[in-house]
Amino acid sequence: MRRKTTTLCIIAKNEEATIGMAIKSVLALVDEMILVDTGSTDNTRIIAEGYGARVLDVPWEDDFSLARNAALEEATGDWILVLDADEFLEPIRPVEFQRLLNDQQAGGFRLRVSSGREDGPARLSLSVRLFRSDPDLRYIYPIHEQIEPALERWVADQGLAVLDSDLTVIHDGQRLERLIQGRERNLRILRKALLAHPQEPYFPYRLACESISLLGAEVLPVVGLKSVLGHLHQSWTRVEGLGPQGLRDLIWAPDLGAKISSSLLAVDRVEEARVVIRKLADIYPDDPRILLQSIAADTQYLQFKVGELADQTTAEIITLARRKLNRLRSLAKAESDDPELRRMTDLYPLRYEGELALLEGHVSDAVGFFEQALGQDPSYSFAWLGMAECSRFAGDNKRALKLYLRTITESEHNHRAWLRGCDLMREMDFRDNAESWWRKVVTLFPEHPEVARQRSRENDRETISS
Repeated sequence: MRRKTTTLCIIAKNEEATIGMAIKSVLALVDEMILVDTGSTDNTRIIAEGYGARVLDVPWEDDFSLARNAALEEATGDWILVLDADEFLEPIRPVEFQRLLNDQQAGGFRLRVSSGREDGPARLSLSVRLFRSDPDLRYIYPIHEQIEPALERWVADQGLAVLDSDLTVIHDGQRLERLIQGRERNLRILRKALLAHPQEPYFPYRLACESISLLGAEVLPVVGLKSVLGHLHQSWTRVEGLGPQGLRDLIWAPDLGAKISSSLLAVDRVEEARVVIRKLADIYPDDPRILLQSIAADTQYLQFKVGELADQTTAEIITLARRKLNRLRSLAKAESDDPELRRMTDLYPLRYEGELALLEGHVSDAVGFFEQALGQDPSYSFAWLGMAECSRFAGDNKRALKLYLRTITESEHNHRAWLRGCDLMREMDFRDNAESWWRKVVTLFPEHPEVARQRSRENDRETISS
């Protein structure tokens, strides 16, 4: 096994607190370290040079790709390893690292990135951080920069592949203050990029991602959702014109489609959501995000059309949704380290199985599915909401109210629980309680269409009374 050389490429600005940790984590693995400094005024440079890194001064121009590519231009290793200044690589024996680099089929590797947060559990994702050095491999996009488009083309030409690896990067930069600062910077760069490249679909998509609010995989109708939908639609209009093959080449297209569909569902534009998700389902039949949103759109469509559709039509949609659920579960990876993927394939399907059973009037079956979901995650608010709906279906309104309250106790952002609970309180003539809940809906979810409808009714009443 011939030893392959590796260059660590890293960019930094005022990272004296973490840069030493990042470099030390790979000292035994790399042969060269290049740090691009974009304007540090602290000891970042001194610390990096103390560990043997070569430091390049590159003025910051609101362009992460420019900074990353400046390091790639100077790299002399056979392979490139990319870290951020607030990350470190979990230990791996040098001989095992060399086995990866000597894989004759590999043009690059996806590493697991674990991002800890002060306000929640760590988020795991896959990111290409280790790839062969070649002049054709350069990052694109000034923000949320990507090597993948160039790498995918390159490995296809070389007869190689981009493979998953067991290497794990720990990202230590998720402190709340840093997240806020990073978001403000990202928005600034994205707006500039959008103006400079008005036909590029990636920038409106990323601008929407910066502003979107999620509960699990479900978009919330909070303030700013209309703007988010505008950016998503702008991006979708551009990528839709690329045709099926062009969409397949965009690794972020499934996430774009899932976010559009979920955003449309959040404002009750169900049929539009189904149109978008159907197009992407033909191209990405096995993508868990697309499958999940397709099931969500079908289920919400049936809930909206209760009593309107023919029994045979309803049965056909339910049967198709169950096939999709089975397909989604079959995608589960027993050893998956991605908690959100596990929830998509293990937990979320139980919610939709319960909702479909309830649409068929099988209350006990629905309760069983929601109880299974709570067995996996006792804080899963949509399972508590399902239990509330089962009690309401069975005519036990008092228990349903308690369960709606339990739902919002688990997650204040479950807008469906607020709306359904408010609706039930009005039915039971609990006017003060209903008014209190409604004020919360207006405050938390101002862009839900029911808020607009209620305001319209109030304006009509005021007009009539005057």
